[in-house]
Amino acid sequence: MLIGRGKQLIESRKNFTIRLSDEEREQVGHDARVNNMKASDYVRYLIIHAGKADTSFAYDRRDLLRQISGLCNNYNQMTKTANGCGYVFDRTMKDANHLMEQIKEKMKELADKWR
Repeated sequence: MLIGRGKQLIESRKNFTIRLSDEEREQVGHDARVNNMKASDYVRYLIIHAGKADTSFAYDRRDLLRQISGLCNNYNQMTKTANGCGYVFDRTMKDANHLMEQIKEKMKELADKWR
């Protein structure tokens, strides 16, 4: 489409309004200045080049935290029982060690997701 002075071939643009807090607007302005761009050009660049947002992230993180909490609760119940009895069976220690390994794996998975 030919638009503008001198009838240049430029793609027409439509307005799109978003609501930002003062802090968010300042961040966009700062980032645009650092990249030597106008705010609208910077946001457009982010939209085109940033890719898709993973909306399941919050649910995955919440699920991992719930799993870790459950494993820790089981571990605490085992240690409470062992402390109350005054002795621990080998099988109980193996189960406790297995739970601790699961907790470590889930924590590592959670840390990897947060990176």
